[in-house]
Amino acid sequence: MGASLNSKDVGSMASEAKEMLKSAKSGGFRVSEDAAQPIRKVLKQFATEVEEMSRDLVLLTQVQPALGAHEYGKKVAEFQRRATTVDPTSPARVLGALHKVLLDADQALDIAVKKYRESEESAASSINSKQV
Repeated sequence: MGASLNSKDVGSMASEAKEMLKSAKSGGFRVSEDAAQPIRKVLKQFATEVEEMSRDLVLLTQVQPALGAHEYGKKVAEFQRRATTVDPTSPARVLGALHKVLLDADQALDIAVKKYRESEESAASSINSKQV
């Protein structure tokens, strides 16, 4: 049985990613580049894959399903298009939100690495000035 991802789950992840970003910006956490690098690599790979899936979904819905030229076929085709890409809980929207979560998490780590570097430089500078 595979895991599923829905708009509620992604909404929760988005809130957590925004908090992580906020915390990183305020200096709430710092991380070394060595520690962040493998995580950032995975985040970027996953973001690329999610972006490609989202793009494929949109392309898929641009082709009208062959459900017939009758009224019912047209209604089902439109419903399928909306359910796949337009509705707030559609797979395309969920993937778009997940992509943003991944980018926010990566940005938070980037900021945390910079804060770590600044902290290290400040500590080194402080030690050097006391030794002179």
